[in-house]
Amino acid sequence: MIHYQKLRNKKLNKMNQYLKPNKDRLQNTIKHIVVLMLENRSFDNLLGWLYEDEAPPDGQHFEGLTKDLWNPLDNLDTDGIPFIEKVPIEKNGQHKEHRGNVVPNPVDFTLPNPDPGEGYKDTNHQLFLKYEVPLQYPPPALNQGFVQNYQNAMLYGAYSFGDDPVNPRAIMKCYTPEQTPVLSKLAKNFAVLDHYHCSVPSQTIPNRDFVHAATSTGHVNNGLAVQCGANTIFHQIQEAIDSGCDDLNWGIFGNNVFTDDKDKEGKFGNDHFSLTRLIMTQLQSKKYDKNFGTLTDFADKCKNGELPSYSFLEPNYGGPGQNDQHPPSDIRAGEKLIADIYNMVKDSPAFESTMLIITYDEHGGCYDHVPPPNGAKNPYSDKRPGQDGFLFNRFGVRVPCVVVNPYIKKGRIARPDGYIPFDHSSIIKTIQNCFELKGSLTERDKAAPDFSCLLELENPREDDIPELEPLGFEMQMDKGHVNDLHHLIGDVLEAMTGNPKPLACDLLEYIQLNYAMHFGPDKGEISNEEKS
Repeated sequence: MIHYQKLRNKKLNKMNQYLKPNKDRLQNTIKHIVVLMLENRSFDNLLGWLYEDEAPPDGQHFEGLTKDLWNPLDNLDTDGIPFIEKVPIEKNGQHKEHRGNVVPNPVDFTLPNPDPGEGYKDTNHQLFLKYEVPLQYPPPALNQGFVQNYQNAMLYGAYSFGDDPVNPRAIMKCYTPEQTPVLSKLAKNFAVLDHYHCSVPSQTIPNRDFVHAATSTGHVNNGLAVQCGANTIFHQIQEAIDSGCDDLNWGIFGNNVFTDDKDKEGKFGNDHFSLTRLIMTQLQSKKYDKNFGTLTDFADKCKNGELPSYSFLEPNYGGPGQNDQHPPSDIRAGEKLIADIYNMVKDSPAFESTMLIITYDEHGGCYDHVPPPNGAKNPYSDKRPGQDGFLFNRFGVRVPCVVVNPYIKKGRIARPDGYIPFDHSSIIKTIQNCFELKGSLTERDKAAPDFSCLLELENPREDDIPELEPLGFEMQMDKGHVNDLHHLIGDVLEAMTGNPKPLACDLLEYIQLNYAMHFGPDKGEISNEEKS
C-alpha cells in the first residue's frame, strides 16, 4: 500500500481526485451496471501516453508515462564484455535515428508479439527482478524486470520462441492515443481510473475469478484445476431475486465462436462459448441457461431499455473474430468491440441509468511503471495461503479501467478516498451497494471501495456525449492464433468431456465442439437438484 499512500499524500493535484463514496447517488441514479472485460493489457500499454501532449483538465494529476522511464537488459558490448543496457520507454512507431538516418519503425497493432510471460513467478520477476519473493514482507517493487523477463520468457518459457525470438526491448513500446482512439476518447470524456489494479499479480483465470467471486479459492496461476467453486456476485443477485426482489436480474453475454465452420447438420456455432461459465462451476447448472446470451441479445435489451441489473460481457477469445486484445491479436478489433458496446449503451433509453465499466483482467506481461501496492486483503479471515504460498496480500499490476455514465464529470481522473485502491472486487462492491445486496462474498470485496464516488454531477450531461471512430482494420480470416489461454480451455474441456485434446492447429475447433457438447441447449431437462 506504500506507493498509493505516498501518491495520495503528495496532493499534487489542485482538484481533489481522492473521491468520497456516494452510495445514495449510486442507488438513486444507477439501475444497470455493464462490465466489459478484455484480456491482458497493462494501463501503460494502452493509456500511458494519454496526457503526454496536454495537461490533464482542472489541474488533475495523471499517473502516465514519462520519457525518463527505462528497464535494464543484460547485454554484451562489441568486445564481449557484459554490461547493463538501459532500455527506454517509447511510443509504438516512434521515429528513431541512427548515425543521422531515420530508422524504419512502423506502428504495429499486434505488440507485444510473441505473448509475454504472465504467470505469478513471471510477474514477480517483472516487478522485483526475482522469481521468488518473500511472502509476508515482500521488498518494494521497482517494475524493472519487464525487458529481461520478456527475453527469458521467449527463450525459456512454457511456450518459448527460442528458435525465433524477437527484440525483447519491444515490451517497452506503448500505444499512443492516436492508436487507441476509442479507449482514449472515453477516458478523456468520462472517468479513467489511473490506480485500478488487477486483484492477483498473475494471469487470466485467477483475476477473472476475483471479478466474479472476490476470490480465486487459492489459485494463483492458470492450470487444469483452476475452476472456481466459490459463490459469485451472480448468485448474490439471484439470492435477492429468490427472496422477493423481482426487479433484479442478471445476464452474461458474448459472441464467442472459435471457428466459422459448421458441423454436418449445419448447427455448428449455435452455442457461444463462455469462459465465465467454464471457470465458475456454480454457474454450470442448467437452471442458469436463460442467463446466458449473445451480444445480439444484449443489443436488443439496450434498444428496448430492458437491460439486466448486471450484465457481464465477454469478448471473442479466439478464432477469426478474436477481439479480446490478448497479445498478439490486433488491438483494433477490440477497439471496435468497445465502440460497439458503448454505442449500444449510449443509444439506449436506459443510458442515464447505466454505468458502463470497461476493464482488463490482467496485465499479461505488458510494461507498467507503477508498483502494485501491498496491503490487499486476503479473501479469507484466517489469511490462508494459496498456490505457491501466496497470501493474497498485494495487488496485481495496473490495468486500464474506464467508467462511462453521463453523471460523471468530463475528464475525471479518479482515485478512491482512503488507502485502498480500486481493484476487480470494486466492481462487486459497486453492484452490492447499488442494488442493496446483503453481506459480502469475501474479505476482499468487504474492504473494497466502490465506484459511487464517480457520480459527481447533480444532472446528467447531454450536449457533450462523444461519438467514437475506431480505426479501420482487416479481420483475420485464418483460424486464428493459439495462445496459452486456449491450451488451458482445451485441457479443462478434455477433463470434463473425456475427449482427447488435439494438436494446436485443431484446438479452436475442438473448444467450440466440446463446449457445445457439454453446455449446449440439447443436454436434457433440469434435474430436481439443479432446480433447488
